[in-house]
Amino acid sequence: MANGIFTYGKNIFEGKSSLKQQVTGSVEFYSQSAYDLSASLQITQQPIFAADTVTKVQPPTKAQIRYWQWQREKNLVVGDSRYMEPRGQVKLGTEVPVTHQGLGLPAHKREKLHTDWLTILLLLILVLFASVRTYYSKYLVHLFQSLVNYSTAFRMFREKNYSGLHAAFRLELFFYITFSVLIFQIINYSNINFEKGNITLYLVCLGGVFAYFFIKKLVYNILGSVFSGVNETREYLFNMDNFNRVTGMFLFPIVILITFYPAKNPSIPVLAGGITVFVFYILLLQRGITILMKKQFSIFYLFLYLCSLEFLPLLLIYKIVVV
Repeated sequence: MANGIFTYGKNIFEGKSSLKQQVTGSVEFYSQSAYDLSASLQITQQPIFAADTVTKVQPPTKAQIRYWQWQREKNLVVGDSRYMEPRGQVKLGTEVPVTHQGLGLPAHKREKLHTDWLTILLLLILVLFASVRTYYSKYLVHLFQSLVNYSTAFRMFREKNYSGLHAAFRLELFFYITFSVLIFQIINYSNINFEKGNITLYLVCLGGVFAYFFIKKLVYNILGSVFSGVNETREYLFNMDNFNRVTGMFLFPIVILITFYPAKNPSIPVLAGGITVFVFYILLLQRGITILMKKQFSIFYLFLYLCSLEFLPLLLIYKIVVV
């Protein structure tokens, strides 16, 4: 048993010695490999080409740069020359008469309609409408309702309070001024010759509008008293004033658009103004027929009434102005 232990221990020592030899051999092998690798790297770091074989690029000389610039300047020519030729004569836009002495400058005629006074007038109209809108807003609501509701119009006709009368007067004045501006603009659009100035023409239009409605109301009252229809006539005239006041409010933005229209020919807003007046006039005639039919008025006299007081004056005005 002792021999067995000795043998085992001997083998252990022999195994250790052999393992030490193997490790030592491996270390020597890797050391030699690392040395060979470093030697190879030192060899590769050396330049491949010799310094004598490298050619250096020389910068261009001043003579070469001037030559290249000259070649580019040959393409920048004006006609057949590299320089711009001065002009001895200057031609203007207009011809100067031979008898005229001195320098003649081009003159362009500028077509401008002096309507500064019209701008001030539109501002005054706007202030007038703003006063009604601020202090009599309830009246404006009833006024618009009276156009589509006959009972509202009849109630306004019966009441006639102070605030309503005051607002009605302002809006009626608003309509007369605005409608006169529209007629003035239509005359200018139609190129009707008028010897006086624009302000005089507008005053003529304003006077004509006042005279037309004054005479119309006067004739209506006379015929109403003759045919014993005073109440019906007054009610119709009251509705006519209501329609005129609302018409003025619709015409106001149209006349502003015509005044400051960007194009030279304001045919579209002028046509819109004419259509607005025509539509409210038809609504007024319908309201007049409704009033007279409720009073058991004869259809024959109704037709004669409207033709003599509505259509005939318009035909006469058309014949006087246009023909």
